[in-house]
Amino acid sequence: MNHDVTAPGRELGTKFASLGKMTGHTSDKIIAVVGWPTSRSSMAGNQILMQWQATGYHIAILFDADGRFVKVAHESAHFTAAPTGCLVATLTVVMTVLTVVVGLVSVALR
Repeated sequence: MNHDVTAPGRELGTKFASLGKMTGHTSDKIIAVVGWPTSRSSMAGNQILMQWQATGYHIAILFDADGRFVKVAHESAHFTAAPTGCLVATLTVVMTVLTVVVGLVSVALR
C-alpha cells in the first residue's frame, strides 16, 4: 500500500526535469510533455503565465506573446522521500503488528 501523497508532485517535477533547459521551447511543446496547466493568466505585454500544481510541486512559467518560454517565475518542491520496496514492506509489517496488538489489548480490557 502506497501512502505517498506527494507522488503526483514528484511525477510532475520529473516530467519538467525531462525537458532539460526550456529556453526556446513553446508552450505547446511543454504541454505535450507535462500535460495541461492548472491555470493560465494574461500578463502585461500579451505574455501568459501558466502554472502547474500537484501535491508537493508547483511551477509557474512565463511565456511571451508567441508562446515561447521566457522564464520560470516560481518553482517549489516539497516531497516526502520516495518509498522503496523494503521500506514499504517494513511499514506494512509494523502496521499489521500494531493492529494485532491493539486488537489483543482491547479484548484483554473487556
